[in-house]
Amino acid sequence: MEEFMARTLMVQAKDNSQRVDVQIFPPKAGKSSWECAWQIKWPDRTRANSAHGVDSVQALLHAMQMVGSELYTSQEHRSGLLTWKEGYSGYGFPVPARIRDLLLRDDARFL
Repeated sequence: MEEFMARTLMVQAKDNSQRVDVQIFPPKAGKSSWECAWQIKWPDRTRANSAHGVDSVQALLHAMQMVGSELYTSQEHRSGLLTWKEGYSGYGFPVPARIRDLLLRDDARFL
C-alpha cells in the first residue's frame, strides 16, 4: 500500500528512545463510501484499521481522528512517555469531540 502521509513520534525510555511510526494511506473510493487505511507501528505492536466517509475528505478526517484516539488512549500517552517534537505538547492529530478533554496543551489550543 502506498503511503500518503507519515509522522514519527517517540517513546522516551530511561536508556533510549523508540520510534512510533504513523502512516495514513490515500483514501480509496468503494461501492458505497470512501475508505482511508492507517497504521501505527509501536515498538512492541502494530495497530491498523481504516476509516470511512461519504467522500475522500471525510474518510481522511475520520482516519486522522482514529489515529489521534489511538495515540491519546495509549499506555504510552498515559505514562507521559510519548512525544512528537521538542517544544510541542501533543501529537498533532485531531480527536473526536467526546475525547477532546484528553488533548495536551498545544493540541488543545491549535486543533
